[in-house]
Amino acid sequence: MSQLDSGLGYEKFLGNGNLMNIIEKIRDTEKKLRAISDPMKQLDSWNLLERLLGRMPVDQTELARIIKERDGIGLDVIIKRLEDPDAFKTKEEPLPEFAQSEMNEALRVFRHRIKFKKLDDESRISQRNLTGGKKAQIDSMQPPGASEFDPLIWKVMVKKGMLAYDGQGFYHEPPNRGHLKLE
Repeated sequence: MSQLDSGLGYEKFLGNGNLMNIIEKIRDTEKKLRAISDPMKQLDSWNLLERLLGRMPVDQTELARIIKERDGIGLDVIIKRLEDPDAFKTKEEPLPEFAQSEMNEALRVFRHRIKFKKLDDESRISQRNLTGGKKAQIDSMQPPGASEFDPLIWKVMVKKGMLAYDGQGFYHEPPNRGHLKLE
């Protein structure tokens, strides 16, 4: 997944001032590349594009393939994604509706599992005679699998504020929720 797809904004990635200058330089170099017939000058342009695009939030493996194969169409697609990232975003499918009782049961199981993970972590026995007595550092976890609950229920619960998404499949209960159930 590229940095663009993971939700990082361009401003966070490059800083607002340099972004348009770099994209303009990339597009200008691409136009010059198409006009050049000398293979040695084309090589210089491809190398410059590789350096410039290497700094941008693009899929680096795809960029390497495009540079290696001298793929002009792929290069144009990458540049268009940089110029207008909203045009290439996938539309989210609507989430299904779940009964409140099913969401409450999923939340109960989630709380139960995280509680026992914390207890397990706190009771870990060291090589010393006494345990460390440390408080568990666990605050998020991956939810129970698809064999127990529909995987989309966790996204619905995030949308309703019952859980918060931490990324990479991990969820936690928002601190302001406590143990109240939504009705």
